[in-house]
Amino acid sequence: MKILFLYEKHPVEPLGIMYLSAVLKKYKHRTKLGFIDDLKIVKEFKPNIIAASVMTGSQNKYLGIFRDLKKKFKFLGVMGGPHPTFFPDVIEEDGLDIIVRGEAEDTFLELVEKLKKKKSIIKIKNLWVKKDGKIYKNEMRPLVEDLDSLPFPDREIVYEYEFWRKEPIRHFIAGRGCPYNCSYCFNEKYSKLYDGKGKRVRWRSVGNLIKEIKEVIKKYPSSVIYFQDDTFILNKEWLRDFSDKYKKEVNLPYHCHVRANLVDEEICKLLKDSNCYSVHIAAETGNVELRNKILNRNMNDGEIYNASKLLRKYGIKFMMQNMIGLPNGNLKKDLETLKMNIKCKPTYAWVSIFQPYPGTELSKMAISGGYCSEEDLKNIGKGFFEFSVMKIENKNEVENLQKLFGLTVEYPVLYYSGLIDVLIRLPKPLTKNLYSRWYKSFRNKKDNELYGVRLN
Repeated sequence: MKILFLYEKHPVEPLGIMYLSAVLKKYKHRTKLGFIDDLKIVKEFKPNIIAASVMTGSQNKYLGIFRDLKKKFKFLGVMGGPHPTFFPDVIEEDGLDIIVRGEAEDTFLELVEKLKKKKSIIKIKNLWVKKDGKIYKNEMRPLVEDLDSLPFPDREIVYEYEFWRKEPIRHFIAGRGCPYNCSYCFNEKYSKLYDGKGKRVRWRSVGNLIKEIKEVIKKYPSSVIYFQDDTFILNKEWLRDFSDKYKKEVNLPYHCHVRANLVDEEICKLLKDSNCYSVHIAAETGNVELRNKILNRNMNDGEIYNASKLLRKYGIKFMMQNMIGLPNGNLKKDLETLKMNIKCKPTYAWVSIFQPYPGTELSKMAISGGYCSEEDLKNIGKGFFEFSVMKIENKNEVENLQKLFGLTVEYPVLYYSGLIDVLIRLPKPLTKNLYSRWYKSFRNKKDNELYGVRLN
């Protein structure tokens, strides 16, 4: 069988697709990855299945692509990823034949194997299948418990493109799952989907992870390793083992994500000793009531300041992640977030404008609070972090602040002189292009500083 995966061109390697491709290739199926802005590969490859992993906000674009391709080619259209996982009724749309919910390695392999053998596919777990005008809805299968049992992600499917091959950063994942229930995230709903079907958080063995990294960097020149896990430091015992073995066997600078209330002296020492160059750490908001009552972060100001202080002490660069334009928030509270970042002194203060992703607890709160409607949720697009679909006060100021946030943290005189208050109040027609250029230039500079390499 021949399977074509569609993807939007992005520097981060699509690990989910790469895992699926590895499983399929193990069983002698052929796979390809194609960019959605260059679909001549469909005619050349003649796939039996065309599949895409889709986030909410991109579903209409992919549905349009499937419908257009269906007019010219014969194939099964399959959609997986976050959107169909939480909104499986998308299967009713024209152009789609199958949606995959949740983790897909075993599911996708079973689908392809049964198609190859001309067996029925309507009862495969994790699939919703549309056939002869009827939709077959199947239950979820258990989560993969032993992550070491999975083949390493297929790097060849992406590195056949120079676009990825020349990137200085290689991406990996050490585990799956997150134990936290932040109200703006899908993790709580995801865990409910898998209730009773396995551990929420699972880890690869350190040996398995190190083996993959060594294989990749031997074959493909690499400058930085990036661990994509939501929280890399969840398991301190695992981290101790990792720190020792990574330093001895790899020792390339690496980047990972940490959580402020888990950062302590030992964690920072383990990270530094194993050549951790930089981390992402989320404050989200400088207003403690918003952070804990609205976002459900369960984190106090002291933990954020302490984590920042320790990271600076150990010379670990860090990006502070934040959100503004929140439900129950206002411009004053957003400026509290700015002030907290100035005190934390991150390498780069990143901020996005909150988007009410459908199905999350915070989106329900936003709708019930009159900040947005169900219809507004359809307008969340690719540039989600630069504008708001919600009805919020001082919208112009919030959107301007997003562009100037990092620059102000870098140069606090803008805040303490009151100049930022003037700059964010300037009208959009006057500032749109100028602030966007400032933002893009500053972000590129800080990304290069954060990872220690010039990104392509």
